[in-house]
Amino acid sequence: MSLQYSSDIPLNADPSGRFVPWIIALMVYLATISLMVAFVVSALVHRWDTGFSERLSIEIPASNIFNPQGDSEGTKIREQIVQTLLKTPGIGSVRTLPREEMLSTLKPWLGEENDITHLPLPTLLEVEVSNRAHLNDRLLAESLKSLLPGIVIQDHQGWQHGVLDLAYSAQVIGLLIVSMIILAAISTIAFTSQTSLIIHRSVIEILYLVGATDAYIARQFQNHALRVGIKGGTVGFCLSLGTFILLKFFARQLDTTFFDEVVSTSMLWGIALLVPFFVTLFMMISARFAVKIALKYVVP
Repeated sequence: MSLQYSSDIPLNADPSGRFVPWIIALMVYLATISLMVAFVVSALVHRWDTGFSERLSIEIPASNIFNPQGDSEGTKIREQIVQTLLKTPGIGSVRTLPREEMLSTLKPWLGEENDITHLPLPTLLEVEVSNRAHLNDRLLAESLKSLLPGIVIQDHQGWQHGVLDLAYSAQVIGLLIVSMIILAAISTIAFTSQTSLIIHRSVIEILYLVGATDAYIARQFQNHALRVGIKGGTVGFCLSLGTFILLKFFARQLDTTFFDEVVSTSMLWGIALLVPFFVTLFMMISARFAVKIALKYVVP
C-alpha cells in the first residue's frame, strides 16, 4: 500500500517506519474487536438483567401433588400458594407455566420419539415482582414452606449478581485492552517520529537555515502520522468489517437471530469507524509533541 505525498522531509522513505502502518492496522483491528465485544456483552447483560431481575420461580414438586385418584388435593395446594403469593406485598402477578409448554421444552432433551406426556412434572409458577423494596424474601419463603415443605423458591436476583459482576468485569477488561492498545499506538508513533528526526537531522538543519520554525517541522511529522494512521486505520477497518461479516454469516448458518436481536449493526459500524479516527488523531498529537520536545535536544 503506497500513498504519495509531497514533504520537505522524506519521512516516507524511512526504513524504521516501513512496517508502522501494518502495526497500526493490527492495533486498530484488535482495539475495534475488543470494543465490539465489550459493547455486545453490555447489550447482553442489559437484556438479560431486564428479563430476570424482577422475577421469581416457584417449583411445586410433582411428588406432592401427583395423585393417581385425582388432582384435587394438588389443585387446592396450588391455589393456596397462588393466593399467598398474590397477597404478599411486592408481588405483581403469578403465572402457572402450562404443562404443554414444559413438555415442549423437555422433548428435545428426552427425544422426540419418547412419549413423555404421562410424566409427573412439577408445577412451575412464574412470579413477577412489582416492588423489590416491599418484598420480604425470608417471610415469603416461610409462608410457602408452611403450606408445602417441599416447595422450591428460586430468586434469580440472588445468583444474578455474581454473573453480572463477571460480565461487568469482562467489559472493564475489554476497555482496558483498548486503552492499552491506543497507548501502544501512541508510543509507537512517538518513538518512530523521534527516530526519523535523528535520521533526517541534516535535512532539518537545512530547513532551519532557510527559515523553518519548530512548528513547521512538527507539522511535517504530524502530517506523516496522519497518513500512516489513514493507511493502518483503513486496513484495520477492513479487517474488522470482514470479521463482523463472517460472524454474521455463521450466525445465520446456525439459524440464530442473535445479531438481529442483541447486536445493533449501526453501533458496530460506529465503533469500526470511530476507533481508527481516534487512533489517528492521538497519533497526530503524539507525533507533534514528541517532535517538538525532541527538537530541543537533537537539533541545536
